Amino acid sequence: MKLVSLSMVRNEEYWIWYALTSVAPHVDEVLVFDNHSEDRTVDIVQGMRHLGAKLTLFEGFGGSDEHANREAMLAEARRRGATHVLTLDGDEVYADDVLSFCRRLLEVHEHLPALHDPPLDHGRPFDPAPTEGALVKNLGLRPICPGFDGPGTCRPIDYALPDTYHGAYNYLVRISSLANLRGNGLGWGLYGQLETGDRYIQASPHTLWLPGLWFLHFTYHPRSSRRTAAPMRDGAMQWHRGVRDHGNAPIHAHVHWPSALLRPDGPGNPTLESWGVVEPPVGRPRVRLTDLVAP
Repeated sequence: MKLVSLSMVRNEEYWIWYALTSVAPHVDEVLVFDNHSEDRTVDIVQGMRHLGAKLTLFEGFGGSDEHANREAMLAEARRRGATHVLTLDGDEVYADDVLSFCRRLLEVHEHLPALHDPPLDHGRPFDPAPTEGALVKNLGLRPICPGFDGPGTCRPIDYALPDTYHGAYNYLVRISSLANLRGNGLGWGLYGQLETGDRYIQASPHTLWLPGLWFLHFTYHPRSSRRTAAPMRDGAMQWHRGVRDHGNAPIHAHVHWPSALLRPDGPGNPTLESWGVVEPPVGRPRVRLTDLVAP
Protein backbone atom coordinates (compact mmCIF):
# COMPACT_ATOMS: atom_id res chain seq x y z
CA MET A 1 0.00 0.00 0.00
CA LYS A 2 1.16 3.51 -0.80
CA LEU A 3 -0.88 6.45 0.51
CA VAL A 4 -0.27 9.88 -1.05
CA SER A 5 -1.90 13.14 0.03
CA LEU A 6 -3.13 15.44 -2.74
CA SER A 7 -3.77 19.15 -2.14
CA MET A 8 -4.89 21.63 -4.77
CA VAL A 9 -4.65 25.03 -3.09
CA ARG A 10 -5.11 28.69 -3.89
CA ASN A 11 -4.50 31.40 -1.30
CA GLU A 12 -4.38 29.18 1.80
CA GLU A 13 -1.45 30.78 3.61
CA TYR A 14 -2.99 30.69 7.10
CA TRP A 15 -3.65 26.93 7.37
CA ILE A 16 -1.57 25.15 4.73
CA TRP A 17 1.44 24.68 7.02
CA TYR A 18 -0.69 23.05 9.70
CA ALA A 19 -2.63 20.91 7.22
CA LEU A 20 0.47 19.45 5.58
CA THR A 21 2.30 19.02 8.89
CA SER A 22 -0.63 17.08 10.34
CA VAL A 23 -0.77 14.47 7.55
CA ALA A 24 2.91 14.09 6.68
CA PRO A 25 3.78 11.42 9.31
CA HIS A 26 1.00 9.15 8.04
CA VAL A 27 1.40 9.30 4.26
CA ASP A 28 4.20 8.23 1.95
CA GLU A 29 4.25 11.43 -0.10
CA VAL A 30 2.77 14.93 0.20
CA LEU A 31 1.91 16.48 -3.17
CA VAL A 32 0.83 20.15 -3.27
CA PHE A 33 -0.56 21.61 -6.48
CA ASP A 34 -0.68 25.41 -6.20
CA ASN A 35 -3.36 26.90 -8.46
CA HIS A 36 -1.78 30.35 -8.90
CA SER A 37 -1.88 31.64 -5.32
CA GLU A 38 -1.43 35.37 -4.83
CA ASP A 39 -0.57 35.30 -1.13
CA ARG A 40 2.29 33.61 0.79
CA THR A 41 1.06 30.03 0.24
CA VAL A 42 3.94 29.06 -2.05
CA ASP A 43 6.57 30.68 0.19
CA ILE A 44 5.24 28.85 3.23
CA VAL A 45 5.17 25.46 1.50
CA GLN A 46 8.67 25.99 0.13
CA GLY A 47 9.88 26.64 3.67
CA MET A 48 8.49 23.40 5.13
CA ARG A 49 11.85 21.66 5.33
CA HIS A 50 10.66 19.52 8.24
CA LEU A 51 8.71 17.43 5.71
CA GLY A 52 11.91 16.60 3.86
CA ALA A 53 11.75 14.56 0.67
CA LYS A 54 8.11 13.63 1.25
CA LEU A 55 6.97 17.05 0.03
CA THR A 56 6.67 18.00 -3.65
CA LEU A 57 5.26 21.37 -4.74
CA PHE A 58 3.88 21.98 -8.22
CA GLU A 59 3.76 25.75 -8.78
CA GLY A 60 1.47 27.45 -11.29
CA PHE A 61 -0.63 24.30 -11.53
CA GLY A 62 -3.73 23.95 -13.67
CA GLY A 63 -6.35 26.37 -14.86
CA SER A 64 -10.05 27.00 -14.35
CA ASP A 65 -11.21 23.46 -15.24
CA GLU A 66 -11.52 21.59 -11.94
CA HIS A 67 -12.11 18.23 -13.60
CA ALA A 68 -8.91 18.53 -15.65
CA ASN A 69 -6.99 19.69 -12.58
CA ARG A 70 -8.20 16.81 -10.42
CA GLU A 71 -7.54 14.22 -13.13
CA ALA A 72 -3.99 15.54 -13.49
CA MET A 73 -3.49 15.12 -9.74
CA LEU A 74 -4.75 11.53 -9.82
CA ALA A 75 -2.49 10.81 -12.79
CA GLU A 76 0.52 12.13 -10.88
CA ALA A 77 -0.34 9.94 -7.87
CA ARG A 78 -0.59 6.90 -10.14
CA ARG A 79 2.70 7.78 -11.80
CA ARG A 80 4.31 7.66 -8.36
CA GLY A 81 2.90 4.21 -7.63
CA ALA A 82 0.21 5.25 -5.14
CA THR A 83 -2.57 2.81 -4.30
CA HIS A 84 -4.62 5.25 -2.19
CA VAL A 85 -4.99 9.03 -2.01
CA LEU A 86 -5.86 11.35 0.84
CA THR A 87 -7.70 14.40 -0.47
CA LEU A 88 -6.49 17.30 1.70
CA ASP A 89 -7.77 20.85 1.37
CA GLY A 90 -5.52 23.65 2.55
CA ASP A 91 -7.73 24.40 5.56
CA GLU A 92 -8.06 20.86 6.99
CA VAL A 93 -6.04 19.65 9.98
CA TYR A 94 -5.90 16.06 11.29
CA ALA A 95 -5.07 14.53 14.64
CA ASP A 96 -2.30 11.93 14.66
CA ASP A 97 -4.40 9.10 16.09
CA VAL A 98 -7.09 9.58 13.42
CA LEU A 99 -4.81 9.18 10.42
CA SER A 100 -2.66 6.49 12.03
CA PHE A 101 -5.82 4.43 12.57
CA CYS A 102 -6.98 5.00 8.99
CA ARG A 103 -3.65 3.92 7.59
CA ARG A 104 -3.47 0.84 9.79
CA LEU A 105 -7.02 -0.11 8.85
CA LEU A 106 -6.19 -0.04 5.14
CA GLU A 107 -2.93 -1.90 5.71
CA VAL A 108 -4.51 -4.81 7.59
CA HIS A 109 -7.30 -5.01 5.00
CA GLU A 110 -4.85 -5.35 2.12
CA HIS A 111 -5.16 -8.73 0.35
CA LEU A 112 -2.39 -10.35 -1.70
CA PRO A 113 -3.36 -10.96 -4.40
CA ALA A 114 -5.89 -8.14 -4.29
CA LEU A 115 -9.59 -8.86 -3.97
CA HIS A 116 -11.64 -8.71 -7.11
CA ASP A 117 -13.40 -5.39 -7.69
CA PRO A 118 -16.29 -5.93 -7.15
CA PRO A 119 -15.54 -8.91 -4.88
CA LEU A 120 -16.69 -12.43 -5.72
CA ASP A 121 -19.63 -12.72 -3.33
CA HIS A 122 -22.38 -15.08 -4.46
CA GLY A 123 -25.01 -13.67 -2.10
CA ARG A 124 -27.07 -16.88 -2.05
CA PRO A 125 -29.00 -17.43 1.19
CA PHE A 126 -28.22 -20.59 3.17
CA ASP A 127 -25.09 -21.17 1.07
CA PRO A 128 -22.03 -21.64 3.33
CA ALA A 129 -19.51 -21.44 0.48
CA PRO A 130 -16.95 -18.78 1.39
CA THR A 131 -16.93 -15.45 -0.42
CA GLU A 132 -14.26 -12.78 -0.75
CA GLY A 133 -16.15 -10.63 1.73
CA ALA A 134 -16.14 -6.86 2.08
CA LEU A 135 -13.87 -4.71 -0.06
CA VAL A 136 -13.01 -1.42 1.67
CA LYS A 137 -11.82 1.18 -0.81
CA ASN A 138 -12.87 4.51 0.69
CA LEU A 139 -13.05 5.99 4.19
CA GLY A 140 -15.57 8.65 5.21
CA LEU A 141 -14.78 10.92 8.18
CA ARG A 142 -16.59 13.70 10.03
CA PRO A 143 -15.57 17.30 9.22
CA ILE A 144 -15.71 19.46 12.35
CA CYS A 145 -15.77 23.23 11.80
CA PRO A 146 -14.28 24.95 14.88
CA GLY A 147 -16.35 27.71 16.44
CA PHE A 148 -15.02 31.19 17.15
CA ASP A 149 -15.06 30.74 20.94
CA GLY A 150 -12.00 28.51 21.07
CA PRO A 151 -10.59 25.04 20.47
CA GLY A 152 -13.32 23.37 22.53
CA THR A 153 -16.14 24.60 20.30
CA CYS A 154 -17.61 23.85 16.89
CA ARG A 155 -20.55 25.15 14.89
CA PRO A 156 -23.81 23.64 16.22
CA ILE A 157 -24.79 22.02 12.91
CA ASP A 158 -21.74 19.73 13.07
CA TYR A 159 -23.67 17.43 15.42
CA ALA A 160 -27.23 18.18 14.35
CA LEU A 161 -27.50 15.29 11.89
CA PRO A 162 -27.44 11.58 12.83
CA ASP A 163 -24.46 9.36 12.16
CA THR A 164 -26.55 7.44 9.65
CA TYR A 165 -26.73 10.46 7.31
CA HIS A 166 -23.67 10.11 5.08
CA GLY A 167 -24.00 13.28 2.99
CA ALA A 168 -21.63 16.21 2.90
CA TYR A 169 -20.87 17.86 5.14
CA ASN A 170 -21.89 15.39 7.83
CA TYR A 171 -19.23 13.12 6.34
CA LEU A 172 -16.65 13.54 3.62
CA VAL A 173 -14.85 10.72 1.83
CA ARG A 174 -11.27 11.79 2.30
CA ILE A 175 -9.27 8.58 1.70
CA SER A 176 -9.90 6.62 -1.51
CA SER A 177 -8.43 3.73 -3.43
CA LEU A 178 -7.07 4.74 -6.82
CA ALA A 179 -8.51 1.57 -8.40
CA ASN A 180 -10.92 2.81 -11.10
CA LEU A 181 -11.14 6.24 -9.41
CA ARG A 182 -11.95 9.12 -11.76
CA GLY A 183 -13.84 12.40 -11.94
CA ASN A 184 -17.38 12.88 -13.18
CA GLY A 185 -16.36 15.35 -15.91
CA LEU A 186 -18.04 18.35 -14.27
CA GLY A 187 -16.56 21.64 -13.07
CA TRP A 188 -16.43 23.80 -9.95
CA GLY A 189 -19.25 23.16 -7.51
CA LEU A 190 -20.40 20.05 -9.39
CA TYR A 191 -17.21 17.97 -9.46
CA GLY A 192 -17.39 14.52 -7.92
CA GLN A 193 -15.50 11.24 -8.06
CA LEU A 194 -16.65 7.88 -9.40
CA GLU A 195 -15.29 4.39 -8.94
CA THR A 196 -16.03 0.84 -10.09
CA GLY A 197 -19.47 0.51 -11.66
CA ASP A 198 -19.83 4.27 -12.23
CA ARG A 199 -20.79 4.76 -8.59
CA TYR A 200 -20.04 7.98 -6.80
CA ILE A 201 -17.69 7.21 -3.95
CA GLN A 202 -20.23 8.45 -1.37
CA ALA A 203 -22.77 5.97 -2.81
CA SER A 204 -20.37 3.04 -3.06
CA PRO A 205 -20.79 -0.20 -1.08
CA HIS A 206 -17.01 -0.10 -0.73
CA THR A 207 -17.07 3.09 1.38
CA LEU A 208 -16.65 2.61 5.12
CA TRP A 209 -18.22 5.36 7.23
CA LEU A 210 -16.35 6.08 10.47
CA PRO A 211 -18.45 8.32 12.76
CA GLY A 212 -15.82 8.33 15.49
CA LEU A 213 -13.08 9.73 13.23
CA TRP A 214 -12.85 13.36 12.24
CA PHE A 215 -10.75 16.27 11.00
CA LEU A 216 -10.92 20.01 11.70
CA HIS A 217 -12.15 22.12 8.79
CA PHE A 218 -11.31 25.82 9.17
CA THR A 219 -13.27 26.90 6.11
CA TYR A 220 -15.16 29.70 7.91
CA HIS A 221 -12.06 31.15 9.58
CA PRO A 222 -9.56 33.57 7.98
CA ARG A 223 -7.62 31.58 5.38
CA SER A 224 -5.56 34.20 3.56
CA SER A 225 -4.39 37.79 3.96
CA ARG A 226 -5.74 38.56 0.50
CA ARG A 227 -8.41 41.31 0.55
CA THR A 228 -11.05 42.37 -1.94
CA ALA A 229 -11.64 45.87 -3.23
CA ALA A 230 -14.98 46.22 -1.40
CA PRO A 231 -14.59 47.95 1.99
CA MET A 232 -16.21 46.69 5.18
CA ARG A 233 -18.45 48.86 7.35
CA ASP A 234 -15.46 50.29 9.22
CA GLY A 235 -13.63 51.12 5.98
CA ALA A 236 -11.19 48.19 6.19
CA MET A 237 -10.87 45.86 3.23
CA GLN A 238 -12.90 42.65 3.21
CA TRP A 239 -11.28 39.25 3.38
CA HIS A 240 -10.87 37.65 -0.04
CA ARG A 241 -12.50 34.57 1.50
CA GLY A 242 -15.36 35.63 3.76
CA VAL A 243 -15.10 34.94 7.50
CA ARG A 244 -18.40 33.68 8.92
CA ASP A 245 -19.50 32.94 12.46
CA HIS A 246 -22.05 30.11 12.59
CA GLY A 247 -22.29 30.01 16.37
CA ASN A 248 -20.63 27.81 18.95
CA ALA A 249 -21.40 24.47 20.57
CA PRO A 250 -19.16 22.19 22.68
CA ILE A 251 -17.09 19.77 20.65
CA HIS A 252 -17.74 16.13 21.49
CA ALA A 253 -15.39 14.68 24.08
CA HIS A 254 -13.53 12.44 21.60
CA VAL A 255 -12.54 15.42 19.41
CA HIS A 256 -9.23 16.79 20.63
CA TRP A 257 -6.71 19.37 19.48
CA PRO A 258 -4.33 18.13 16.73
CA SER A 259 -0.69 18.31 17.76
CA ALA A 260 0.25 20.13 14.54
CA LEU A 261 -1.64 23.21 15.75
CA LEU A 262 0.50 23.38 18.89
CA ARG A 263 3.91 23.29 17.20
CA PRO A 264 5.97 26.37 18.06
CA ASP A 265 7.58 26.48 14.60
CA GLY A 266 4.28 27.10 12.78
CA PRO A 267 3.67 30.43 11.02
CA GLY A 268 0.56 31.32 13.05
CA ASN A 269 -2.63 32.99 11.84
CA PRO A 270 -5.44 35.23 13.16
CA THR A 271 -7.44 32.33 14.60
CA LEU A 272 -4.57 30.84 16.59
CA GLU A 273 -3.51 34.31 17.69
CA SER A 274 -7.00 35.25 18.87
CA TRP A 275 -7.20 32.03 20.90
CA GLY A 276 -3.79 32.63 22.51
CA VAL A 277 -2.26 29.50 20.97
CA VAL A 278 0.46 31.67 19.39
CA GLU A 279 1.44 35.28 19.90
CA PRO A 280 0.77 37.87 17.16
CA PRO A 281 3.78 39.37 15.39
CA VAL A 282 5.55 42.11 17.30
CA GLY A 283 3.71 45.40 16.97
CA ARG A 284 0.39 43.92 15.90
CA PRO A 285 -2.44 43.77 18.45
CA ARG A 286 -4.31 40.54 19.07
CA VAL A 287 -7.49 40.40 16.99
CA ARG A 288 -10.93 39.04 17.86
CA LEU A 289 -12.44 36.68 15.32
CA THR A 290 -15.83 38.34 15.67
CA ASP A 291 -14.26 41.59 14.38
CA LEU A 292 -13.30 39.84 11.13
CA VAL A 293 -16.75 38.49 10.21
CA ALA A 294 -17.95 39.50 6.77
CA PRO A 295 -20.86 41.99 6.90
